[in-house]
Amino acid sequence: MGVMRARFVGRRRELDELTDRLRTAMTGSGQVVLVSGEPGIGKSRLAHELAELAEADGVHTCWGRAVQDDGSPSYWPFRQVLKLLARRYAPGVLADELALVVPEFGDGPTTSPEERFRVFEAVTEYLTGVGKLLIVLDDLQWADQPTLRLLVHLAMAAGTMPLMILVTYRDTEAEPLSATLAALAREESVSRIRLTGLSEAEVAAQLADLTDTSVDASVAAAISGRTGGNPFFVAEISRMLGQERMPDAVLDAVRVRMDALTPDCREVLAAASVLGNEVDPAIVAAVLGSPLDDVLSAVDEAVRSGFLSGAQEWRFTHDLIREAARLLMPTVRRLALHARAAAVVERRPDAVSRAAEIARHWLESLPAGDPAKAVEWARRAGDAALAQLAWENAVELYARALGAGPLHDAGRAELLTRQGIAQLRKLDIVSGEQTLRRAAAAARASGDAAAIAEVALAMGTVHSSDWPTLGKALSDEALASMADGPLRARLLAQQAGELAFFGSPDLDVISAEALAIADRTGDSRAVRAALRARQLARAGPDGVRERLVLGDRMLAIGVADNDPEAVMWGRVWRFDAFCQLGRLDDAESELLPIREAALRMRTKIARWHHLRAEIAVEHARGRFTRARELAQSAIDLVEDAGGPVVLAVSVATLAAVAATTGDEGPVVEQYTGYHGRGSDLIAAVTGAWLVRCGRSEHARRFYMPAQVHEPIGGVRELSVLCGLVVLAAEFGDKDTAAVAYRRLLPYEDLMQCGGAGVVTIEGSVAGALGVAAATCHRLDDAVRHLRRAIENNERAGTPPYVAMATLDLARVLARRDRKGDAAESAALALSARSMAERMGMRYLLAAAESLTGSSALSPRENEIARLVAQGLTNRQIAAAVHISVRTVETHVQKVLGKLGLSSRAEIHDHIGR
Repeated sequence: MGVMRARFVGRRRELDELTDRLRTAMTGSGQVVLVSGEPGIGKSRLAHELAELAEADGVHTCWGRAVQDDGSPSYWPFRQVLKLLARRYAPGVLADELALVVPEFGDGPTTSPEERFRVFEAVTEYLTGVGKLLIVLDDLQWADQPTLRLLVHLAMAAGTMPLMILVTYRDTEAEPLSATLAALAREESVSRIRLTGLSEAEVAAQLADLTDTSVDASVAAAISGRTGGNPFFVAEISRMLGQERMPDAVLDAVRVRMDALTPDCREVLAAASVLGNEVDPAIVAAVLGSPLDDVLSAVDEAVRSGFLSGAQEWRFTHDLIREAARLLMPTVRRLALHARAAAVVERRPDAVSRAAEIARHWLESLPAGDPAKAVEWARRAGDAALAQLAWENAVELYARALGAGPLHDAGRAELLTRQGIAQLRKLDIVSGEQTLRRAAAAARASGDAAAIAEVALAMGTVHSSDWPTLGKALSDEALASMADGPLRARLLAQQAGELAFFGSPDLDVISAEALAIADRTGDSRAVRAALRARQLARAGPDGVRERLVLGDRMLAIGVADNDPEAVMWGRVWRFDAFCQLGRLDDAESELLPIREAALRMRTKIARWHHLRAEIAVEHARGRFTRARELAQSAIDLVEDAGGPVVLAVSVATLAAVAATTGDEGPVVEQYTGYHGRGSDLIAAVTGAWLVRCGRSEHARRFYMPAQVHEPIGGVRELSVLCGLVVLAAEFGDKDTAAVAYRRLLPYEDLMQCGGAGVVTIEGSVAGALGVAAATCHRLDDAVRHLRRAIENNERAGTPPYVAMATLDLARVLARRDRKGDAAESAALALSARSMAERMGMRYLLAAAESLTGSSALSPRENEIARLVAQGLTNRQIAAAVHISVRTVETHVQKVLGKLGLSSRAEIHDHIGR
């Protein structure tokens, strides 16, 4: 009997539902449909029927199939889809980013935990530009975790795309999909269809079509009962009709048919079943040691018998047939074929790109095969998966390498270190730390400084309590016996980065040595790490100008290497330095390049860095509404996956803006737990914020005066010292204010902000010096510093802090009470009140009114002010409102005084706002 292909029987309801979903998707409301059922139930056939209808309607269709073999490359189904699409739609500027999924497209991006989001976004953007598209992902129960993560990402974005993704999977083997199915269930664009067996009538119709004759009802009923209406099982059983005995199981039916093949054909099918679902005759011939012509003849026989399909690219017609062929083979023979397959593929020119396939064959050949080869290729495959950000695959491959054979301590440490890194990158922190502890034990046992160093570098990415103990100890051990070189530079850079926040006295020397070694070696990774460490080491106010140079260097590297991440960091470092120098115009000019680099990176953390920089400028400029909107956007961006530190910083930024306008209450209520719990390292900053919000008693809990005598990490030096000044002034602590004054004095013309990662700019340091001097009753010094603060803030373009310094100066002049001080104090207080009212700074306005009284205009004064704003002269106003010119003059003077203005033109500007 020849190859039989049944017509499409049943499934009309399911096909109609899929057709409706397809129409909806093509209108721009993307759909993801999950079709499940047991093996052979007709999932792929249903997908083919939909694909034919879609193509007839002009919808481009492409397939990606997961395979059962562990040796398939990462993202294999999507790699197939993207390669097919690229034949018609060139990836263009997205090629390098898509190369992480399809290596043939380019070099691929640099790798970091955030990069996977960037690449997934690139895939989304590419598919969005393709137009109407149906993607079929077949047999997804065998897909790797990176593929499943990409599917979820696309499902979340599909709602606005003319895209339908049809997923088929076996619900009998769906355990690996459980987390993915749960994630997909939350998306409105996702629906499910479960296929069950055909009815008895439909089975009879299928049998009639397969045999070209009507089948007795009793026979149809018996086959329907035996097969459960499974179309594949029905087809296999139908081949046995007319024989004396029907097989008890479907696989038995497949074996009976295979017995009818020639020995050469059975041998080829057995070898092919080991190699994979797709059959490459050249490799089969090499594995069997047979002439290619003989193998091709056997392939033709297998196609005629219905075991293989295709004209030039052959594959098993069903994975159940491949399973049957594999089960017919003795274990010894199967292991030998795996070893021979590994050796054959290993010699191919494209062996490097097929590392996962080669690793699978060597691993499957054990215990008969070569364990050293199994370890080597499993490690290579793990490295390839790690480079592709397929961390889940990398973890599994390193685990298999570790279990494949005996390893010396250094080799075991290397594999464990890489496995630990992969676990950390997939956010399995607990397992990652445990693996790195095992790696540390193996590295120490080996006595290999390089192995110890690599574990120490990996430990440094954990940022947990392990660093001060195990991580730092390993680093010290490795450095003790390590000569100059890239590894030493990276270790020193990591030490510097860890110490930067704590203000270690050794920080400057360590970071300088790291950069010097990196520059001598010219190693790219070492140079970048050392530049970052040096930037952190010089994050204090003393290093502000050096940070500009470091930013220029990192920017140059990014431009030369076409690396948006290096470009962004170079720009961000320049931005931070310009902010601290009070060069806000220069800082603001960096925002657009930072945004452009962040868009190229396509990561959430890059977009967050741009947002936090923009928020800092908008806040400092007094554009509070925009700053508040951006701050909420930053929270929304990282709330789910940004990590607790980034989220806390984002909430604190929003709170800082809200406190300036007196609207912090809702922020505190919405983000309970993010306020009033700052660590000791930033307690002064939290306390100062509470003082500005009028919560002095609460602020007292965060006042630790002893901090003023301690080393303070450079990155937080100005923020903490200026926060201590606010608290010391609030609680009348002259001693603390005096020490803070001495420490801040060299930085009078800088701005209050961190030196790395600016999130708020709190005005000129001169303002804090003025407040500290006033707390110490040094009123002349206070006046001098506050005048300088007004000047610095005006030059920088930070009106909120001009207003604050103006009011502080008014207070100090009122206290000093020399000749002319009272009048100037009153005028300054009026001016501060006017600025506060204009910008919506509620707390500052209340403080100013405590000196000046209410600024409310009477109805007549409001009327006069409006007429002045219209440009009328006093005589014209007098005629318009029927009062004397002298009375008009009196009203105008009262308006100017109450509003803190000095001219009629300013009244025009004030009323216009």
